[in-house]
This record gives sequence, structure tokens and C-alpha cells, in this order.
Amino acid sequence: MKFYSIFISIFFLITSAEATLFDYQGLDTLLKVSEKESLQQEKNKEEKPSLEGSIRKGQDYTIQLNRMNFILGKELDTLEIMEDIPWVERLTGVVENRLNDPTSLISIRYLNELDNLLRNIRAQVEVAERKVTARTEELVSVREQIQEIKEDQIFRLDVRDPSILKEYQTAIVQLREQTEKTESLLNEQRVFTAYYQTRISRMMIKISELSEMIDAEKRKAEKALLSKDMAFPWEKSKTDSSLNLSGVFFESLKLNEAILSRYIKNQLGLTIFLSVIFLLFYLWVNNILKVIKAEKEFSNIILERANYVPKNTFLSVIVVFFPILPFIFSNPTISFLTVLNWIIVVTVTVLLYGKFPKSLFRNWLAFVFIFLIYTVSNLYRDINYSERWYLFALSIIGIFLALRIVKFQRSNPDLLPTFIEVLVKFYIAMQVLSILANVFGRFTLSKLLGTAATMSFAQAVGLYLFVLIIMEVIYLQIEVGRKKETEFTSFIDFHGIQKRVKKVFYGIAALIWTYYFLDNISLLDIFIEKSRVFLSTERSLINSTFTFGNILIFFLLVYVSSVVANNIAYFASIKDQQKGESRDKRLGSSILLIRLSVLAVGFLLAVGASGIGFDKIAIVLGALSLGIGFGLQTIVNNLVSGVILAFEKPIQIGDAIEVGGRSGTVKEVGIRSSKILAYDGSEIIIPNGDLLSQHLINWTLSDQKRRVELIIGVSYGSDMDLVSEILTKQLQIDEIMKNPTPKVFLQSFADSAVEFRVLFWVENFGLWIDIRNKVMRGIFASFKENGVEIPFPQRDLNLKAFPNILDEKIKSIGELEELEKLKRNQDSKD
Repeated sequence: MKFYSIFISIFFLITSAEATLFDYQGLDTLLKVSEKESLQQEKNKEEKPSLEGSIRKGQDYTIQLNRMNFILGKELDTLEIMEDIPWVERLTGVVENRLNDPTSLISIRYLNELDNLLRNIRAQVEVAERKVTARTEELVSVREQIQEIKEDQIFRLDVRDPSILKEYQTAIVQLREQTEKTESLLNEQRVFTAYYQTRISRMMIKISELSEMIDAEKRKAEKALLSKDMAFPWEKSKTDSSLNLSGVFFESLKLNEAILSRYIKNQLGLTIFLSVIFLLFYLWVNNILKVIKAEKEFSNIILERANYVPKNTFLSVIVVFFPILPFIFSNPTISFLTVLNWIIVVTVTVLLYGKFPKSLFRNWLAFVFIFLIYTVSNLYRDINYSERWYLFALSIIGIFLALRIVKFQRSNPDLLPTFIEVLVKFYIAMQVLSILANVFGRFTLSKLLGTAATMSFAQAVGLYLFVLIIMEVIYLQIEVGRKKETEFTSFIDFHGIQKRVKKVFYGIAALIWTYYFLDNISLLDIFIEKSRVFLSTERSLINSTFTFGNILIFFLLVYVSSVVANNIAYFASIKDQQKGESRDKRLGSSILLIRLSVLAVGFLLAVGASGIGFDKIAIVLGALSLGIGFGLQTIVNNLVSGVILAFEKPIQIGDAIEVGGRSGTVKEVGIRSSKILAYDGSEIIIPNGDLLSQHLINWTLSDQKRRVELIIGVSYGSDMDLVSEILTKQLQIDEIMKNPTPKVFLQSFADSAVEFRVLFWVENFGLWIDIRNKVMRGIFASFKENGVEIPFPQRDLNLKAFPNILDEKIKSIGELEELEKLKRNQDSKD
């Protein structure tokens, strides 16, 4: 046994030695094999995830599949799409047939309507397209998630592997089955969505083709607008004038009714919202009237000053609300605008009843009748040459009615606004052009001009009432706010506000009327497009680029900020002028800081909104600083002085001041200069620099008190103690302050009088002249009652010699002059 152990030990030693000898030769090979085995082991680990990790993944994937099934279970909302698409397909088919019909003479107005209709259809289809696109994106996301799940290692496991637990095998099988079901549902939804996506895509292509066709027809119609499209009146007509006008009317009526109903249905949400706003506005105005009737002592006088709102509140609200609706609704159809115009014109007619003389109101009724005929004719889809003589007669009647309005305006200049005459002349000019176009065979142009003239005139009258009614609502609201004398609204000068606000609303009305006029002559789209191109085209100047749109935005925002700043200053100055006794409660010169702040914010907004770089503004400011250095020192001095006045507040609006020999009440502290209302009613403009550089006397800087000084002279023979007693007694009135105590001093012995100096204080600077008048009247009456003489300068004239001896019979200077004249005549004879 011992030998056997020794043999084994020797064997291991030899083996170890051999291994050591050969280890250096096969070291690289062994290392490579080891690395391959390690990589294979790691790969096997990745391919065969742990049981716990697989179970967690299976749970996450199951939750994810349930979420995907929920998304796929929400099918595409096809109800609205199925409702819109067939109608859109039928309507586009009708439009296509009309455009492809060579015998159809489509009017330019109807082409615009078709173009507008296609835009509304495109908007509807785009809504459906967005829904389908959103659904497609959801399906794509689900598809990517399913693909990610299927590529996971858990799906590559062999469920028949006996090393995998039976329960785990079952979970993997269920996960695969669920994935397959989800994928099958996904494919069904993809096919379903692709069907609608195809139809919508086909509709968008069709709409684009029809839009191009309409654009081509419009360009053709615009070019032919000035060309002759029918025979002269004295020639035999080559066109078919046998079309049944009533048939055209009823067919157009049905078509426009369908378009209008569909448009209102598509805009139903906005229509309901605006109806609520209209109702709230009406209730607000109605509540104003109720408050005036219930709380105001002179409610009848207040309501009589408003001509329309108190008597026809609902109709007045319509006139204010309806003109702005075309700007709120997107792409309004001609039928929709026509209905709005009918409502406004009828409402205006009811409001004018009783406000105009009967003859003028009958004239207006005749014009309304012409307006209705023109607007109905404007809805025709086809050009009907049988209208020629109707339009010719309407133009002549319209000119006759317009001339009567001019005659009435000149005989009653105060009854109608001044712009009516200009508007009437414009209407007459348009109708004359319509008649000339009709005579020279330009029927389409004639109808367009006549319709535009009539509709624009009616819309202008409606917009005029639009401004008047807004002014009445503002006036009534101000009257409602006048509850206490200390409230701000009770001091508002309504007429001053009216002048300012009316300009704004007249400007708004002018813009609305311009929009209407361009739309009436079918130039609105062209004008908008040309304006957009003109304003957005980049232009170069030296090394910088700009657009006129940026410049317009810049100046528009600067102008708006200046208007806002001026109005803030105006209202604040009204408030300050009524708080003269409480200087601390007034904004005063702080209004200037508010104005500067508004202007600065407006300027920064204008720079940012216009896209003008601040580097370019810096260049402008640098050039401006150079100008300041050469010739604008005085202006900059006044500007800086204005800022100093705003911060230091040596003067406030309503202060009584004296500067440079001028005195008055501060009315406005401006950016460059200030206004002083002199006591004689004149307004003095004083540069802000002069207010700081000259001696400034402010009588109301810290309070309203003022000392009044009187110099009273009495004769030398008067009782001085009695005079002092009388003067002291007259200073015992309530308006004179008791502290400081009034004083009476003997001032001086003058040439012809003994002068007393009377000093007393008054509480309110604005009343010191009245109190002084009362005191002096009392002193004069007391002196007269007590026999105190107030001396006045007297001179004794002693005549030592006279060139002629006076006759005792001469009683007057006139007789003496007559005697001298007779003597001169006698001497000349001699």
C-alpha cells in the first residue's frame, strides 16, 4: 500500500511537470477557447432569460395588450363622416356638372359663392381628415408596439422544453394568443380606416380640381367683366332672353336655402354661443333702462335724450350686434350675408319710423323695396339677360330717390348727418355707371355696380345707426353710474367722451363698410390676396430687409398705444379736476408716467410684433441721438423736464400756479409741455423746461389756504379807533379762518389818507376772491354808516391870468368858444 501511494505521487509530479512544459505553448489557444465559452454563456443567458424576468415581462405585455385592445375597441366615429361625405360628394358633383355645362352662364357672384362653398366643404372634409389621420396614427402606434412585443426573447422560447414550468408554458401560450387576437383586430381597424381615408383623399383631390376650375372661371369672368356680353338696346339681342325669370328665382331659392341650412348646421356651435352673447347683451341694456326708471328722479328726461334704445331695445341690440357677425363666422355664404342684410335693413326701417318726416320716410321705404329686389337678384345662379330692363328701371328710380334725399338734405341741413350727401352722390355715380354699362352691353358689370351701390348705401345707413346706438348705450350706462356726487362717473363730461369715442366707432364702422363694399363688388378676395402679397413681400434697403406688413404693424401698434395713453390721461385729468380739494388723492403729474409707460410698452410690442430687430432700432436711436446733439436740445430738455415734473410733483393737475407773469390752473402735464387754464378762459402752453427754470409759485402745493391782504385808506380826520373796530368787526364772518387770527394794522400815513393793513386767511383758495368781495362791501357799508370818509385825490386850480376878459353873460365854455370864433371871423374881414 505504501508503494502504491509513492507511485501515485510520482505520477502526479510527472504530469504536473509535463503540463508546465506544454502550458507556454498552448496558452493562447486555451485563452481563446475560454473567451468563446464565456461569450457563449452570456449569449445563452440572454437567449434564456430568467424565470422571474420572463414572468414580469409577460405581466407588462399583458397590460399593454389590454390597453391596445381598449384603443382598438374605440372605433372611428363614422356617424358624422358618413353624414358629411355623401352630402359633400353630391354637392361637389352638382358643382362639377355646373362648371362642365357649356350652356350654363354662371354669374361671377355665383362663382364666388361656389368658391366659398368649396372652402366650407374643404373645411368639413379637413375635420374628417384630421379624425381619420388621428386614428391612423393610433393604429400605427399600436402596430409598432405589437411588433416590439413579438420581437422579444420571450416569444422565441420553446414551450415544449421540459425545463420550463408548466404554468409558465401556459402563460406564454396565452400571451401569444392574445397578441394574435390584438393583431387581427388591428388589421381589421386598419382596413376600416383605410377605406375612409381613401374616400376622403379622393374628395380632397376632387375639391382641389374644382377649386382650380372655379379659379379659372373666375379669372375668365373677371377679364370678361368689362367686355360686351349682350347687344346694345337698339340692336336685336343675340342672347336667349326667353328664360323664365320665376323659374330661375325658385331654383336659386332652393339652392341657396340648402346652402344656408347646411352652413348654419356646420356653424351650429358658434351660432348657439353667439345667440347666448346676444341675449346677455340685450339683458344688460334692458337692465340699464330698468335701473334708470327705478332710481333716477329725472328718468323721463334722461330717456328722452336717447332716441332708439329706450323705445326699441331689442331692435337696437340687433343693429349693434349683427353688423359684426360676418367677421366672426368663417367663410360666410352669400345667402347668409343676404339674410343678415335683410334683418338689418328691416330693423333700421322700424327704428326710423317716426324719426324722419313722412316724405323722407316714404322715400326710404321705396329705397328698401329696390334693395330687396337687388339682393334677391344677387342670389341668382345663372346670368339672366331678361333682367336687363328691370335693372335699368331700378337704376333710374334709385337715382330719382337719391336726388330727393339731396334736396331734403340741403333744405334741412341739421336733420341728416353731413356724410349722407357724400354717400348719396357716391350712390348716384355708381348707378350712372350701371346705366352706362347696361346701355353699352356690359350686363354683368351693370348688375354688379347697381347691386353694390344699393347694398352699400343701405349698409352705410345701418352702420350710422350702429354708432348712434352705441353712443346711447354709453350715455345710459354713465347715467346709471351717477349714484353719488363723489363717484367718478358723476363728473364725466359725456359730450367730451362722445367726441373721442365716436371717432373710434366711426372708424370701425368705416372699416366694416369698406369690407362690405369690396365684397359687394366681388373684389374682396382679390383685395385681400393682393394686400397680403404686397405686405408680406420682402424688400431690401441698403443692407437690411423689411416688409410693408411689418412697418404697418409697427405704426398701427404705436398709434393704438398713443390713443390709449391719451384717453387714459383724459379720463384721469377729468377725475383730478373734480378733486381739487384733496391733492393727495389726485394722480396729477403721475398721469405723465402712466402715459410714458403705455407708450413704452406699446413701442416694445410694436418692435416685437413687427419683427423689426432691436439692432435696427438701436441704429435709429443712434441717429436720433446725433440729431439731439445738433438741434434737438430744447425738445429733449422739455421731455426730460416733463419726467422730472412727474417724479418731483411740484405741480399737479388742478393746482393754481404763477409762472413767468402768467397765472391759472394746471389743466394738463404733457410730455413736452403743460397746459394752464388762465382765469380769463385762455389756455397757456408752457414748455416743461420753463416750469423748472423759472420761478414757479404754486398756491395749492401743500394746502388750499391763502392769506388775503387789504389796504384801506381813511381821511386824516377820522377816528382811528373806530376805524379799527369797524375793520375788526367785518373780519368776524364764518368764511374767514379763526386760526391764524385776522389782524388789523395801521400801515402808513400817506399823502391824502391814513392807510390800514388788513390780513386774514381763507380755507379754500378758490373762494378767496368772493370772500374778499364780501369783506370790502361790508367795510364800505360800515364806513358810510359811521361817517368814516374814504379819501380820494383832489386838486385845487387857481387861475392867475386869462388872455381875455370874461363877459358875465357867458355861462359856459361853449359860449366862450363861439365868441372866440366870431372874433376870428371879424379879424379876417378886417
